[in-house]
Amino acid sequence: MNGRISLASAVLLSLLLCTFTGATSWGAAVVRPCSNPSGGQCGGISPNGGAWEAEFSSCCPSQHVCSYKTMYYSECVRLKEGEEFLVEQGMGSGSRRVLDESLASISGALDGFFMLINAQIIFFMQGGFAMLEVGIIQTKNAKSILFKNMLDMFVVALCWFFWGFAIAGKGASGQIERDGENHGNFGFGEGLTGDDGVTRWGSIDWRNAAPFIHSLTFATTTTTIMSGGVAERMKVEVYIFLSAILSSVVYASMVAWCWNEDGFMAKQGFIDFAGSCVVHLVGGSAALIGSIMVGPRRHRFAKDGTIINFKSTSLVLSSLGAFILAFTWISFNGSSVLYTKDSNMELSAFAILNTFLCLGSSGVMSVIIETVTHKGTYDLPYTINGMLGGLVAVTASCAFIDNWSAILLGILSALLSKGSSWLLLNKLHVDDPLDAFTVHGANGILGTLWVGLFARKDLIERFGKSGEGLFMGAGDGSLLLAQVLGCLLAFFFTVVCYVAACILWFAMARVVKALSPSSVIVVETVAGEDYDEVDEIEEDMTTVSSIDLDSLSLRDRICLSLRVSRDAEIVGADFIYHEGNAFELTKNQVKMYNQEKNAQERIQKKRIDEERA
Repeated sequence: MNGRISLASAVLLSLLLCTFTGATSWGAAVVRPCSNPSGGQCGGISPNGGAWEAEFSSCCPSQHVCSYKTMYYSECVRLKEGEEFLVEQGMGSGSRRVLDESLASISGALDGFFMLINAQIIFFMQGGFAMLEVGIIQTKNAKSILFKNMLDMFVVALCWFFWGFAIAGKGASGQIERDGENHGNFGFGEGLTGDDGVTRWGSIDWRNAAPFIHSLTFATTTTTIMSGGVAERMKVEVYIFLSAILSSVVYASMVAWCWNEDGFMAKQGFIDFAGSCVVHLVGGSAALIGSIMVGPRRHRFAKDGTIINFKSTSLVLSSLGAFILAFTWISFNGSSVLYTKDSNMELSAFAILNTFLCLGSSGVMSVIIETVTHKGTYDLPYTINGMLGGLVAVTASCAFIDNWSAILLGILSALLSKGSSWLLLNKLHVDDPLDAFTVHGANGILGTLWVGLFARKDLIERFGKSGEGLFMGAGDGSLLLAQVLGCLLAFFFTVVCYVAACILWFAMARVVKALSPSSVIVVETVAGEDYDEVDEIEEDMTTVSSIDLDSLSLRDRICLSLRVSRDAEIVGADFIYHEGNAFELTKNQVKMYNQEKNAQERIQKKRIDEERA
């Protein structure tokens, strides 16, 4: 209600000022300081509501200005200490005070609206990631992937409320702190005392609602990135547990260190405008370590190391997801100025411009690379990843670099996406179904370092920070060093926390028998050797069945506790966990599933007979 009254007052004031400016003599008539000590009425408006009367009944004394009180009456008002009056605009001190208060109220309302409307757009990124992922993976796991993406959203919202927002502090989209205390939530057992003196439990400060919502969308984006690296073989319950840790502990800590002005990385001069490091490198690192720990998908690699490609569900869905992500990225980068005051909107527009330029150059370069390497044919999935890699790379620097630098960054991003994807899959045999680390991790590093190389000093200062890129004149390398340290911190902190969370899960799984891994172990998957021929299944099962869980190394046991059941890998998680597939199973999938089930039953029967004998 107060916001409406303030806005109405400002509108009324504007109308009054517009009425007063009907005469060109306004600027000269308003303020006439003189030595007359009497003060009193200094002018008025003619009864017809037109211009100010030419003659004043008296002029204002020194340090006084003429300020209107009603439509037809004005009087001299003494200036407060430090105040000025605007002769050019014809506004006296009293008018200036009213206008300043109204404009401050409007500015606060605009900031809140700016943050909320962009948060809603960024939230739609979840739909983009879901479509991208479900389009790339195999049909038999479509429901499972969508289910995980939805659970992601639910769990992260609660974890961010309970403790993530508090850990992040002022780095969480400008969260408000009072008296040096964090009022982000009640997760640490302290009630919130409002301005009315009443202590309330179980609620955040209402003034932090907009920062909470905006920062929540960034947290959900971070965890969803991890989903692509472990797609099709990680248990749902494990994934949700890791998502909670990643969003409300790992990501929240990085926000506190890098985006809070009091954070130790921020004090080192580290700059990440919208999250190439804080969001994307963290999510990409989690995807990399997750894909390594959980192992490759069954039948991804043959015995001789040959890579076996799987048929995607629908590149139409993937393309739709890419378009959604490109659209929402505009708000992701543009809204990172947080406030509409001063020159922030100009900086936001400039950031969006560079985002488009980098998107365009990375997309075009991706098409050129694929045309050359594939002798004239086009690879849609790689083009999508190349474009997304460019968006990730420019996220840290989009507000601080020249346009030509954004174009160059997009070109290098496309080359990096191709090279890192080939290295991980062909040389290291890391099965990352959506190239999550390539797109978000590798390009997150490139984008973060780009700030230290090509950021402009004047643009950084407009954002309220200091520093200059190494190649931009007076740069001394200190900014680049801070960027390198930020990348190292993000990668190793994420990896350590992720591994610790997996170990914790394994320990809980051993205590809670319902969560412990199956006694039937797919050893060849952990070792990186798999089989692509159905005829070899029974022989494989005979070998595997003779190995007991306790005979495996601790690493293998921990990794296997993260995977779905053998049946779910063969026939699909949808069939096992979701009472049917989103799409019809192929005859080959059903045949393979039945053969492996029959082989397993025969082996179990054989073992029982041997024990009895």
